[in-house]
Amino acid sequence: MSFSNIIGHDRPITILKRALANKTLAHAYLFSGEAGIGKKMTAFALAAAVHCADAGPGGGCGACPSCRRVAALTHPDVHVVMPESEDARLLATWSSKEADKASDEIKIDQIRQAQESISLKPSEGSKKILLVDGAETLNLTAQNAFLKTLEEPPGDTLIILVTPLPQSLLPTIRSRCQEIRFQPLPRRTLAQALVSKRGLSDEDAWFLAALAQGSMGRGLGMDAGREKAERDQVTELWSGLSRMSDAEALALADGYAKDRERFDRLLDIGVECLRDALVYRETGDDRLLVQAGAGERCRNWSERFSLPKMLADLDLLSMSRTMLDRRVSAQLVAENLLLKLGRG
Repeated sequence: MSFSNIIGHDRPITILKRALANKTLAHAYLFSGEAGIGKKMTAFALAAAVHCADAGPGGGCGACPSCRRVAALTHPDVHVVMPESEDARLLATWSSKEADKASDEIKIDQIRQAQESISLKPSEGSKKILLVDGAETLNLTAQNAFLKTLEEPPGDTLIILVTPLPQSLLPTIRSRCQEIRFQPLPRRTLAQALVSKRGLSDEDAWFLAALAQGSMGRGLGMDAGREKAERDQVTELWSGLSRMSDAEALALADGYAKDRERFDRLLDIGVECLRDALVYRETGDDRLLVQAGAGERCRNWSERFSLPKMLADLDLLSMSRTMLDRRVSAQLVAENLLLKLGRG
């Protein structure tokens, strides 16, 4: 793993490279930013750079035994802590019953084990490195136990906390770390990376880059065919609502109310499609749309629905999301949504 393998994030990487070159690394860093945008990869690249026997301007060489062990999570001087439910190596050693009970939190026992590990002198490299991935899942007891390590770190220790929710950490923890904020990748940068890494067409890569909202992890995990099919389904549903009887709309609402994930997707895609239709109505430029090539669909919507109706529907979708978040009955929300969307 090397800094040169990381796409984007020039500012964070420049800060870390400068600290490495000047031997001024902080004792603790907080890497914050949206999920999947490259924080953890950068943390491992930093760990590799610290331990690499042949580190250069780009960080670790990626080929030496030390770099390979960092990448494989087997380096004796790099201790990684994450929620049990995220640790594939740990779950692989458990029975299915034990795995089902895996916690989504980082517990105090894990922190105590980490503290014991970094209290020892490095066995190979120059530092003991502790990487806490998913630091937002540290429960309060674990955070309080961890605070002492941050206040009085062992001399040869580098601590890296990785989280999309830095506000979930105690202020006393945040104040003892140098925070480095990672920004979402630009759409063009992410699209180019998806073409290179996944062999996607330019159109599909541009589409997924918009949906991923700057997250490389999300972009790599999405399927363009499935995403397009779901948008076709929403468009078909929307077109048919005006022809449905109230009884048919209520039956459809019952299905959405029983499948929260499907209901969430309907709301998300509905907002996106309306946003695209409004943008296309004003600009006529399909390069500004989430889904390239959706200009014809947007034009049809603009011709079928008035501007006040489109804006009202957008407000209705947003209000439905708010009500669900406030734990209003999904049945009532779905019924209200589909009945009102079907009225011209």
